[in-house]
Amino acid sequence: MIFATLCFSSCIRKSIWSTGEMAQTICFRIWSAFYVVPTFYIVQERNGANEEDYFGEEYFINAVSHQWCIYGGDVRFFSEEPVERFTLGEFVVTASRVATNKSDTPANISVITKESIADNNYSDAAEAISKIPGVNVLGSGAKGTSMGQDKILINGDERVLILVDGRRVNLGSSGNYSADWLPPVNAIERIEVLKGAGSALYGTDAVGGVINIITKKGSELESHVTVRAASGSWNTEQYGITAGGATENGLGIFVSASKDRRGNYSYKDIDGDVKTMPNSGFNTDGVNLKLDQQIGKDNRITMQFEHLNTEGGAPFGYYGITTTDKHKRLNNNLSMRYDWKESTDNSGYMQIYRNHHHAQFLSPDKDNKSDFIDSTWGVDLQQSFKLSEKNNLITGISYYKTEVNNDVMFDGKKEIDNQAIFLEDRWKFADSWQLNTGLRFDHHSTYGSELTPRISLNKKLNEDTNVYLSWGKVFKAPTVQDLYWKQNMPYEYNGVWYDSWTLGNPDLKPEKGNVWTLGTNTKISEKTNFTASVFYSDIKDAIAWKGNSNGVYQAFNVAKEKRRGMELSINHYFNDNLSGYLSYTYAKSERNDGYGCVNYDNIKPNIYRAGIKYKNEKLILNMDLNVVNGQVLMYTNGYDSYGYADKSYFTLDLGAQYKINKDAKVFIKGYNLTNARYQEYGGKYSNGEAKYPMPSRSFIVGMEYNF
Repeated sequence: MIFATLCFSSCIRKSIWSTGEMAQTICFRIWSAFYVVPTFYIVQERNGANEEDYFGEEYFINAVSHQWCIYGGDVRFFSEEPVERFTLGEFVVTASRVATNKSDTPANISVITKESIADNNYSDAAEAISKIPGVNVLGSGAKGTSMGQDKILINGDERVLILVDGRRVNLGSSGNYSADWLPPVNAIERIEVLKGAGSALYGTDAVGGVINIITKKGSELESHVTVRAASGSWNTEQYGITAGGATENGLGIFVSASKDRRGNYSYKDIDGDVKTMPNSGFNTDGVNLKLDQQIGKDNRITMQFEHLNTEGGAPFGYYGITTTDKHKRLNNNLSMRYDWKESTDNSGYMQIYRNHHHAQFLSPDKDNKSDFIDSTWGVDLQQSFKLSEKNNLITGISYYKTEVNNDVMFDGKKEIDNQAIFLEDRWKFADSWQLNTGLRFDHHSTYGSELTPRISLNKKLNEDTNVYLSWGKVFKAPTVQDLYWKQNMPYEYNGVWYDSWTLGNPDLKPEKGNVWTLGTNTKISEKTNFTASVFYSDIKDAIAWKGNSNGVYQAFNVAKEKRRGMELSINHYFNDNLSGYLSYTYAKSERNDGYGCVNYDNIKPNIYRAGIKYKNEKLILNMDLNVVNGQVLMYTNGYDSYGYADKSYFTLDLGAQYKINKDAKVFIKGYNLTNARYQEYGGKYSNGEAKYPMPSRSFIVGMEYNF
């Protein structure tokens, strides 16, 4: 079995190297600050209850899903395994950078496990994280058409840090990271989402929160080979294979390969007609390889390689609608990590990594082409200390350097780097009280030094209820795009050509502010859990883009930005097989540039979600309902609008899975069964048509077999 796995991984590696594009990416990097999380699904048996009496650990407060100058709310109904909603024995790593009991974590954090991914048959990581309360994946059309323009938001904030096994993957050019580039779902162990201020531990980009994708490793798996195949609407095809296990000497091996492709998708236009979006197909191939070896009793070394190659059409073009443009993206990432004393309180690690991103935008128009490389290498060092029975300290240093090379958009190569030192103290000063204090010092190559503190307080009212309060200072350094973008896109009007410049602003100030979160988790009864939270953020010098009468579109600092919201959720287990989830989020967000409130696209208003799940030994049935109401309809001029084509819409997704035996299952999923016209990414034309319409009704059928 292991020999076959090695042979398979070797063949995959050879096939990738043969492309010639890999040669530039062979630099070692180290892995994952947050890999200490094997205890994902621990059930508390107390008071004579068993696991059927509890809810799944995924249930957390939903968060706001909008941006500036709008009120909103969010409600979801979703169901998981019948284990306790507030699982006191579960450990998370993202909130404190070390494995911590979730009930001792004074933060709003959500988790999706591999069991949840399997039960819901998510097609990709984007679909999985979009089910996490408070997370919004705003796609500009169907998957594969965004060209990296899609946005991942937490609490309506796109300034989100994306980690893969604790490694920073945000691009230095834009500061974002497309959900399409995340690891395939067959390689994911769990997903953790920290909502709220994260700068004290993670630095820039962690204003709205942190998403940590934790991948599988062979040493924690039984030897296996799993194959998966699915087919659906618009000539969709999905294939995946994973193999993994451990040798007798402790070498863990995990390898996954995936292929995902689709033809042109369909959408519903303003007249209610279903049309095909030309040039919207895509093709993606991915390979993940991870090796981990235990050294001695408590030490471990891990090596990992990730490859993702995507090619597809660009129906919306880089600037306006077109049907001929194409895009290509290549991601090759390599890392190495060494952990010491994994099983003790005085543990630590060192990691080095290299991320390489090569993007090409191809167009018949020679002036509408782009070819850029975004490459980051970094090193992290962390050590935790148990100072006493009630006091733990985490400290560390980090360094990363990003190089962006684009002759069209950035006038050649640009570089930024960041050095940091951080620490956090966790003090249980009483049986039911815990105080977390953190401090981080960053030195940015462009903006110099920044100090970001954080203070969090957690109170256990009883074994089933906790209350937490958290405050943190946040900052976001301008990206290469914000600072140095320099591109002229001339256009013709009435036979006359005009310049149209997009310019960065080297005089930008970094974004700075404060974020507060107050929340509670409580068990109302043996079958019902309730969560609530409120949040508030106040950001100074937020960065926005604005055009002027001279045909210049340029970055500038907004005077003020404020976000506030309230989140409520309840989940209930009806009987041994049926469970459900309901949540509501209210939010208000606004920006003021000195002239009043400024509205932008991607504004998410009231969102109501509901879902329910039935599960027995053979059959799983689930439903996901989504209702959006009150989206902003704002025209900026006679040409187009930053708003949405529809004020309201309603979508319904259904899924069914049948387990043939312990090794085989079949499944079917239906998306947008109401055939609603809707969009996630804002913008419309003067005739009311959406700029980025999302797909109409679709289906997918698949099977999975485990050897």
